[in-house]
Amino acid sequence: RYVPKPLLRIGGKGVADSHGNSLKELLNAHTIVKVKINSDKIGSLEDVFESLKELVGKKGGMIGVELLHARKSENTLLIGVEGTMDKIRGGLFPPSD
Repeated sequence: RYVPKPLLRIGGKGVADSHGNSLKELLNAHTIVKVKINSDKIGSLEDVFESLKELVGKKGGMIGVELLHARKSENTLLIGVEGTMDKIRGGLFPPSD
């Protein structure tokens, strides 16, 4: 509910360096990002996440990312800054505004 629509989309050509840069910027701004994968030809959702995680870690500047949820029916990933799942479980996220 906290992340209603995908902020990053990955097409049939797969994950590119630009996706890693975009994800890093989006996570710095939003903490959690929904990623829509528009093709079944680029591997499983977990494979796509691992590719994105590697790209984000390559450039530095961010501690890490974690997979919060993979929804196969919608072909989406919910990715957060490392430690976000612990905050969710502890009731500290989403913030109450």
